[in-house]
Amino acid sequence: MRIENFTQLEWIEISEILSKHLLNEPVIKKLQGVIKSRTDLFNLTHDFLTKNKLNPIFFPERPLIEKCKDGKGLTKRLAMYEGKEGKGIIQFKRDYQKYILTKYQITEKQEVNK
Repeated sequence: MRIENFTQLEWIEISEILSKHLLNEPVIKKLQGVIKSRTDLFNLTHDFLTKNKLNPIFFPERPLIEKCKDGKGLTKRLAMYEGKEGKGIIQFKRDYQKYILTKYQITEKQEVNK
């Protein structure tokens, strides 16, 4: 995502720099909140999937996302995603799985002997 010619990673870096130097400024805290809400595609996507009764652990196919309200807008934002290891929806899916592993505890079901 680009906001005023900065990439998502640049906005996050700006937020981190500001927080180191201007800890107690209310306007900086507000700016950090806006930056986080506009750059945190993982939470946005998770909330979108949950709201639309899709399983947030398994990333759905693009057509299924686009059928939902605001789905086309989300896929456009995901297409502009820039991660540390690449760009686009495919890279977002890889990074989203890492996010899911930090958010959920996923364990294998144990077989019950009968």
